[in-house]
Amino acid sequence: MSTFEGVDPQGLTPVDLTPVDGAPCGCDEAVGRLWEYVDSELEELDARRVQAHLDECAPCLEEEQVELVLKQLVRRCCQEEAPETLRVRIHEQLTVLRLRTSVDPQA
Repeated sequence: MSTFEGVDPQGLTPVDLTPVDGAPCGCDEAVGRLWEYVDSELEELDARRVQAHLDECAPCLEEEQVELVLKQLVRRCCQEEAPETLRVRIHEQLTVLRLRTSVDPQA
C-alpha cells in the first residue's frame, strides 16, 4: 500500500497523506507506475487507484495504451528461445545456488 507522510504548509504538524481507499492518484504517480500496472504487479489498492485515475484522465490513458502496444510489440518481436544447452546450464546453476543456500543460508 502506498503511504505518504508530510508536513502541513506551515510546517507545524504532520499531515497524513495516505490515499483514501480507492481514491485516484495523480498523473505523476499514475504514469510513474504504468509498467507495474500494465504488468499486474501492483497491490490491489494501488492498482485500483491507478485505474481510477486512468478512467478520468485521457492523457494518462493514452500513455497506458502506448505501454500496452509497446509490450505487445516486444512480445511479438522477441520470440526467440535460448538454445537448450544454455537453458540446461542456467537450470544447473540455479540448482547449485539453491542447494548452497539451503546448506548455508548466509552464502
